Amino acid sequence: MVTMIYWNNDSLLFATGLPLKEIAQLLSTHNELTIEEKLKQVGSKYLHRYETMKTYHQLILEGKQKLPIIPVIVGMPGVGKTAIAKELSVALNIGIVIGGDSLRSALRKFILDKEKDVFNSSIYDTWKVFGEKSTKTIIQGFEAQAKIMNQAIQRIIADRGFRDGESMIIEYLHFLPFQFDSEVIKHPSFMPLVLKITDEEIYSKRIMERSKYSHLRNDGERLLSKMDIYLAMQEHLCKEAKKNDIKIINIDNFEDGFDKSLDYIIDRIVILNTKKDLKQELKIVQELMKERYE
Repeated sequence: MVTMIYWNNDSLLFATGLPLKEIAQLLSTHNELTIEEKLKQVGSKYLHRYETMKTYHQLILEGKQKLPIIPVIVGMPGVGKTAIAKELSVALNIGIVIGGDSLRSALRKFILDKEKDVFNSSIYDTWKVFGEKSTKTIIQGFEAQAKIMNQAIQRIIADRGFRDGESMIIEYLHFLPFQFDSEVIKHPSFMPLVLKITDEEIYSKRIMERSKYSHLRNDGERLLSKMDIYLAMQEHLCKEAKKNDIKIINIDNFEDGFDKSLDYIIDRIVILNTKKDLKQELKIVQELMKERYE
């Protein structure tokens, strides 16, 4: 007999963020204590995470919860956003994870000729479209490529997320709040967070280690030589995030960064559990529906 893993209360223990061995111990220890009582002994924050996700899933089963969970993980190449997205995917039981690199690869064929120079360039070379290398042209190149990516990401979120109610995790480097519709930024399901790395030695090490975990054909040397450009872009990302009260999480320590990321998402899910749905229909969704049926 096949037992489904993700749609039972035991799987909600992944949302605690506890190591698998500790979760296994909680499930295998036979006594009169409930899971909730056991988690309370481990720590109140783990109980809070579990109960929050349990409530969210119960509301779904009752047909009351219509708001999806859409974390958007933002950061420069090599900081750890793909790894954080994977961890959150397991913790939150979200099967759809969209990576910016894959999306950009798919979009290249459909980009207008006037946009190809900036869009088809590696992000660290986009400054060349605007002149000599400087902080100004680095940001100009970044924003130009980001505009196309953010238009695509926004459509995915509005259509599959807001309209259809699909939870998903998006991880990419181009997020700029001013390039998004305010309806998207303010939507309770939209949960952006920016991962910031401040220790350049740690950053260098992570770039070089990417080939072991995700980019198996990339030895990291090429990206390492562009670290000054990435750090300039990161500073711009964080500046724009602060303007819009977007969460920024230091990722120098990966485990601590994941823990804070999970806390942030759980706190946002508490809000979803209260709202359950939005009364007003979003204009951006109406426009998408109009496009579809014209």
